[in-house]
Amino acid sequence: MSAGAVTQDEKWGIDLGPESLLWRWAGDSRIAYLGGTIGLLQTMHPAIGAALIEHSNFFDDPVDRVFRSLPRILGTVYDEDGYATGRDVRDVHRTIKGDDDGHGNKYHSLDPETFWWAHATFQFMAEQVADRFDRHELTPDEREQLYQEGVEWYSRYGVSDRPVPVDRAAFEEKWNHICDTVLERNEATEFVLDTLDARLLPKFEGRAPLPRHLHWLADTWIVRRLLARPARVVAIGGLPERVRERLGIPFSRRDERELRFIEWTIARTHRFSPARMRWQPRAIEGWLRTTGRIP
Repeated sequence: MSAGAVTQDEKWGIDLGPESLLWRWAGDSRIAYLGGTIGLLQTMHPAIGAALIEHSNFFDDPVDRVFRSLPRILGTVYDEDGYATGRDVRDVHRTIKGDDDGHGNKYHSLDPETFWWAHATFQFMAEQVADRFDRHELTPDEREQLYQEGVEWYSRYGVSDRPVPVDRAAFEEKWNHICDTVLERNEATEFVLDTLDARLLPKFEGRAPLPRHLHWLADTWIVRRLLARPARVVAIGGLPERVRERLGIPFSRRDERELRFIEWTIARTHRFSPARMRWQPRAIEGWLRTTGRIP
């Protein structure tokens, strides 16, 4: 952001804290159900897909990127100094660049449009937790508030705010435009789709979002087998329908019925989970620091 620029919190008067909707939704443990969807939407972007191919261990360990990056991304919202965390996230991306994004173009992960799309998928994630996996129905005003808090979230990375839509309606218009004209099936996307079609989920190797004494359970054959199909249904079903149709990603009526049942069940049972299982670890740290309790 240029010197003297008006920051988004000054522009909108937004404070990210326990009273914000972003705190309510971004660190909810149910974001785990959206991991496959967000991963697909990011890999489908030509520049992000190229960066994953050239600059990561994505094909050797497809879940590693999530467990390395997500805590810091949530820390940008929940940490005491979210701006410092955000700039750390930004600086990790300074050397991620290349000469070919699949279309003969140079790419850089800090290109504002590319960086904003990665953020937009997390904005989408927070809203989708409420829309798909909770019984609370967001009002139009709440949806706008959640979006504007997401704008403040993005500002904490210190990347140009030039691509940022001014309101929720403009965000939806730009989101749909990218879905319709930019996203593509590429090598990284095909790898994720093949992983989702496999009979077993990849091993978490002690990184599953579970209490430590249950980590072994997530990597057992039976659990990885039982969860493989639901994981695919939730990930593919979470994609915007326009993306599935345009890119030829099948999703049957049976898939749709299973998805609705999974969403209905999670929305009605999540509140019975222990408090520490209802939040991501970085969110728990934020709640304890600011309120002394886990909601």
